[in-house]
Amino acid sequence: MKATNKTVMTIIVSALSVFFVLLIVALIVNVVRLSAANKRLAALKAQEAQLDAIISENDDYIDYCQTPEFIEDYARDYLDMIYRNEIPVEVK
Repeated sequence: MKATNKTVMTIIVSALSVFFVLLIVALIVNVVRLSAANKRLAALKAQEAQLDAIISENDDYIDYCQTPEFIEDYARDYLDMIYRNEIPVEVK
């Protein structure tokens, strides 16, 4: 009986050792994944800040593009539109 109890204890200790090794490996893998995810998040936040800065720089131009003056200039220059009864004059 003693040999059987000793064998059972050896199996239990071995199984627990394998379980704890797998648990530690899983923990390390998840820590590495979390670290990678945090780096990606930091990179995306930096990119967001950069894009917000670009948008802020272009706000004045965007506001100008919505004015009647810009629309008239664009229509005249790129669409060759004129007012009624207006005579276009080309200068060469």
